[in-house]
Amino acid sequence: MTHAFWLSVTHLGNSMLLLPAALVLALWLLADGERARALVWALGFGAAVLLVLASKLAFLGWGLGSATLDFTGISGHATMATSVITLALWLPFAHRGPRVQAAALATGLAIGVLVGISRLVLRAHSPSEVVAGCLLGALVAWLPVVWPRVAARRLRHRWVPVALAASLLMTPQLGRPAEAHGLVVRMAMQVSGRNAVFERSTLHLPQPRTP
Repeated sequence: MTHAFWLSVTHLGNSMLLLPAALVLALWLLADGERARALVWALGFGAAVLLVLASKLAFLGWGLGSATLDFTGISGHATMATSVITLALWLPFAHRGPRVQAAALATGLAIGVLVGISRLVLRAHSPSEVVAGCLLGALVAWLPVVWPRVAARRLRHRWVPVALAASLLMTPQLGRPAEAHGLVVRMAMQVSGRNAVFERSTLHLPQPRTP
């Protein structure tokens, strides 16, 4: 696989693209009368975004991470890709049989994992950060699937998943990783009062011995 291929894959997890996509999914559910599922999705996704942000700010601002796990924060790309893409693929088939639904969910999860792998190939994250992101994203996508405990209806506005897929594939100029990361870096410096953020290398520096 070429470097350009992995860059294209990692683009599928860019927050500046998937945050609006997550909102579109919530509005799609609301428009079709699935208010409970829309609420579960919005709360779950919002909580995941805050958790990812908090984990990144904790390390960048105060150096809170794990040298053993090489952990500096949950992968936002893996979290968002696994959650948004999985739900987006499930919704058009939510009224179908268990096998069709399972195939849709598996496809979405596989794409999310592939995005996570791209973060490893591009050396943007460690394995622990990617695994945490994929697990968190899978949980967020799973919640509106299993709750509320009523069969999902056949959703109207079937053009929505097509529009989402097109936006993911046809707008590479949006959501560049540096833009989102730069914003988090500025936030970390502001809330911590530091002039510079902690870097991954600081995790592995020898710790001073206590007298």
